[in-house]
Amino acid sequence: MLDVHIDDFFRDVAVTLLTGLQQFPAPRTLFVEDICGPDDMDEFGLHSPRHLAALGAIQWLRDEEYVRFGIVDRQESVDDFVLSSKAFTRLLRQPDESDEPLFRRLHGAVQESDSELIRRLLREEFLEA
Repeated sequence: MLDVHIDDFFRDVAVTLLTGLQQFPAPRTLFVEDICGPDDMDEFGLHSPRHLAALGAIQWLRDEEYVRFGIVDRQESVDDFVLSSKAFTRLLRQPDESDEPLFRRLHGAVQESDSELIRRLLREEFLEA
C-alpha cells in the first residue's frame, strides 16, 4: 500500500511540474482534479484521500520552493500557480548533449505510466539535487 501512495505522490509531482511548464511564466489557476482526476466527495462533502494527497503534493512543491501560488480555494484549486526558476531550470536540464531535457523524459514516463522511471527522474533531479 505504501508503494502505491509513493508512486501516486511522484506522479502528482510530475504532472504538477509539467502542467506548470505548459504556460510558464504566466500564473494560472491549477485545479487539483487536473492532477489526479475527478474527485469522489463523500456524503458530507469531504474530498477523497486521493484528492487530498494530490493537494498535499502541490503544497509540498511550494514548501520545497519549486512552485509558487496564492490561496488554496476550498481544497479544489490554487490561484496564481507558477513554477519557480529552480523548477524551471531543472526541467530544462539535459545530462549531456545527446539526452532530451528532463521535461520530455518526464512527460514520456507519465504518458507510459512508468512509475519506476518517474520516481527515478524526480529523485535524481528534485530530491537529490
